[in-house]
Amino acid sequence: MLPLPDDMPSVDPSSFEFCPGCKVAFCSKQCLKNAVGQYHSAVCTNGDPNHPLVKLDELWRNIHYPPETTSLVFIVKIIGLVIVSGKIPEIFGEFYQTVEKSGNTHKVLQPEFIAQLDMLRDGLLQIFGENSLVQQILTRENFISLIALIGMNGQGIGTSSFADYCKRLDNLPLTKDEKDNLDNRMEKLYDKIDEEVGIFTNVEGTGLYELQSKLNHSCQPNVQIVFGSSNHELSVVALRDIQQGEELCISYLSCCQLDSSRHSRRKFLLQNYLFECECMKCEAQKNDPDVTSDEEGDSEEEMECS
Repeated sequence: MLPLPDDMPSVDPSSFEFCPGCKVAFCSKQCLKNAVGQYHSAVCTNGDPNHPLVKLDELWRNIHYPPETTSLVFIVKIIGLVIVSGKIPEIFGEFYQTVEKSGNTHKVLQPEFIAQLDMLRDGLLQIFGENSLVQQILTRENFISLIALIGMNGQGIGTSSFADYCKRLDNLPLTKDEKDNLDNRMEKLYDKIDEEVGIFTNVEGTGLYELQSKLNHSCQPNVQIVFGSSNHELSVVALRDIQQGEELCISYLSCCQLDSSRHSRRKFLLQNYLFECECMKCEAQKNDPDVTSDEEGDSEEEMECS
């Protein structure tokens, strides 16, 4: 039997509220009310299994693996927000200009992704294309920019109860033998989960956070993003003592990627976030040989592990 930490957060399912149409669960009545007033009324499928959005979602999930599958849901919510509010958020226009001026090519523009993006865009136009504002968002150029926005600034929302459980296990007062035994059992449990649902991810959604998105990257971050309340609320937590006036920096890379070579880190950041990293770690390693992840003996999957 696996141990149960005393400080595990409790969730009361009785507080959940379900949309009467599509049966999507919300955390409370107020949460449902807010969603309907902001976007949900425009995108609710009303429980129809043949609704075009349901079919498009199934098609997208057959192409992509988590957490990329969340991008479609996020885009649909943005479209719903535009339809309900009757306006396009100003931040989108500012971001489109940033992408145009960057001069770099985001990975979504690579040939292997273009056909998929065109399919997704065409499907969304068929569903929402009668709205003039949606037509503006879904021009090919703007749609690509929107995808890039989510890819570059989107924050994975880690609200997994299982992830919370694993983090709290690390804090249990165990002997070395108990810890080794627990680690071995948890590794086997992860393997079982992988067999059932594919590569396990603790990311259950994607969001755009105005302040968090302003945090720059460093390969030696001094803060990290934490979802301590097991919901959408995000906290920025210090990893070490921070001096007054020191810039707060998170890492856009996984733990595995942070341990890779300077060349591999900078290559990934340029492809995914459109900049060449010049953080203190990269500057200190600038005379290192340009060793790629393959030459280091790491597969792409290992480079992108989380």
